[in-house]
Amino acid sequence: MGKFMALAFKNVFRNGKRSFTLGINYAIVTFILTALLAFSRGAVTTVSTSLVRASAGHITISGQYAKDGRVFNGMLRAKEIEATAKQVLGPGATVLPRYLVQSAVYFKGLSKRLSFTGIESSTDTGFRSQMSFVANAGVDAGDWDGWAADPSGVILPASTAAYFGLVNGDEIVVSTRTRFGAFNTGILKVRGLYTTDNFFMKELVLVHLPFLRGLDLASDDAATTMYIYLPSQSSAIAGREALSKTLASAGFEVSRPKNGSEAVSAVSAASVKYEADKEGRDRVMLKLSTIDEVLGLVNSIIGAINAVGGLVAAVMLFVIAVSIFINLRMSVNERLREIGTMRALGYTSGRVTGLFVLESVALSLMFAAAGALAGAAACLAVGAGVPIAPGGNLAIVVSNGHLSLEPRLADMAAIIGAIAVFAAAFSYFPARRGGRISPVEALGSTF
Repeated sequence: MGKFMALAFKNVFRNGKRSFTLGINYAIVTFILTALLAFSRGAVTTVSTSLVRASAGHITISGQYAKDGRVFNGMLRAKEIEATAKQVLGPGATVLPRYLVQSAVYFKGLSKRLSFTGIESSTDTGFRSQMSFVANAGVDAGDWDGWAADPSGVILPASTAAYFGLVNGDEIVVSTRTRFGAFNTGILKVRGLYTTDNFFMKELVLVHLPFLRGLDLASDDAATTMYIYLPSQSSAIAGREALSKTLASAGFEVSRPKNGSEAVSAVSAASVKYEADKEGRDRVMLKLSTIDEVLGLVNSIIGAINAVGGLVAAVMLFVIAVSIFINLRMSVNERLREIGTMRALGYTSGRVTGLFVLESVALSLMFAAAGALAGAAACLAVGAGVPIAPGGNLAIVVSNGHLSLEPRLADMAAIIGAIAVFAAAFSYFPARRGGRISPVEALGSTF
């Protein structure tokens, strides 16, 4: 068997030009598929990490509550929900309530509507390491500690500050329509201007949670969303189930998102508002979403990108299939004397067929492996060496200023294996015709 395989590998390049042309096609297809999967893996990892660090938890609680004939976005009994989550999910879980409000901002004749995020500065500190504070107009940039010490402080993106001409220490007027329909105003003092590589934080305007509650005339037990972070993302589904049962037994109405779009809407809940309550009973309705459900929409988009690349690969594989048939047909014609000799020496039809199939598979393995290695090397080089400017269409899959690409050995092995199976399948029929030639016919005529 060893000599048979050695003979097959020796014959791979008997016709170097045809073999090399076909092999290059294998390498190109493998290169494309390796790069596509590396992009997909990197995109999902980057988006997941960025979301979790900015605007979603492993489990995100959002919802509505009905009170006094009105239904509001957000939740009441937030402290009870927080305590229940910590009790059910254990000491390793971190629970962070937030309050979101959209408000108009006024400064020196300019106005703009911004989304404000209210957090507890003593516990919700994940943003701190992702912000680079920058100076503006020669005034110092401010810092996290200065903001945390000022109950009416605000941290702004540098781009927003540039629009208004704001510098650290300026005061801005905010005005919002509260949950009850009336307008309320407040004054915030700029305590920091920042930039970030996290796509989902680029427009974040950070204030203290009690300030936003007061601006919206909300009670001390109100929140818009609650983010729960677990020691492992893999435990999110089981954690959600356990927490849902406990909250339901405590009188909350609990549900889960119906689809990815609803999950995305849940983790990016807008300002609280109200509408008439058709049921006429006070209640708190919670929606618990996991990060996997939020990423479902992202995976659909990535899947569409992969489908386009897969279509290109499929077209190339069709060309390869035709090339395999022609290449083997010509090879059989050129090797009739060899076939006749092998058959005369006792080689069965199956062994001759197997020899040609093995030659085709060997060629595909060599060039597919080369294409996969080249694809992985290109991905690593681009990911590490090509800087990507912030903003733009690629910003969502950029990490630390570089495109996130993750070539994996398992993916490469799967692609190479699939190419080898493809080569074996499409080389079998022309190889079988060659194997069926009798010794007399092979030595005395042309196939």
